[in-house]
Amino acid sequence: MGYYPWVNDDEDESFAWLDSHRKEELDGKGYLLNEGVPCKDWFPEGLIFDLSKERGSKLTDSIPNTFALLVVSARLKGLLEKETPQGTIEFLPVRLRTPRKKVLDAPYFIANVLGTVACMDVKKSDFTMGRIIKDQVQHFRRLVLQEEKIPKNAKIFRLAERSRLILIREDLGQTIVDEDCTGMIFQELEDYGSEFRERAGT
Repeated sequence: MGYYPWVNDDEDESFAWLDSHRKEELDGKGYLLNEGVPCKDWFPEGLIFDLSKERGSKLTDSIPNTFALLVVSARLKGLLEKETPQGTIEFLPVRLRTPRKKVLDAPYFIANVLGTVACMDVKKSDFTMGRIIKDQVQHFRRLVLQEEKIPKNAKIFRLAERSRLILIREDLGQTIVDEDCTGMIFQELEDYGSEFRERAGT
């Protein structure tokens, strides 16, 4: 069974994106949304994310953003709840606001994938460690997994070595694709980090 990085669909210019400015309402705790820890006890009620005026306006099931957050529609939330073991994902309600300051009725949720799985093959992967957070990979040029270290029931998980990165198992990814959910790409693992390989001339 293969695993795929969940990445933004940046190929369709009609898609709406979240504005790239961080939310002051998160009170300096926003980084916790990328660490696989429960956040519902402090997460602000009624949080509104602004949509970027530099991007398109079409709402998708997974709203692309630069924060490494899974901001999902009610439809995709229901699918994830149905297809993953209980306790895998914490769903935090948010609303979206257009550049014209209209708060949209459609409910959205941050799908906060809980826990991490340490399964990077250090010898076969090519990566650069972070300078500030020294136990986290800053970026990959090539990622290879040790699949035997991934729990059998893990359909979606955070990579412990880079907790911002969410990986999805092939069968769950196919289910989401079959339901015509939009806004994300389940990237081939061998292609992940290729932009850094190109820069390095490898």
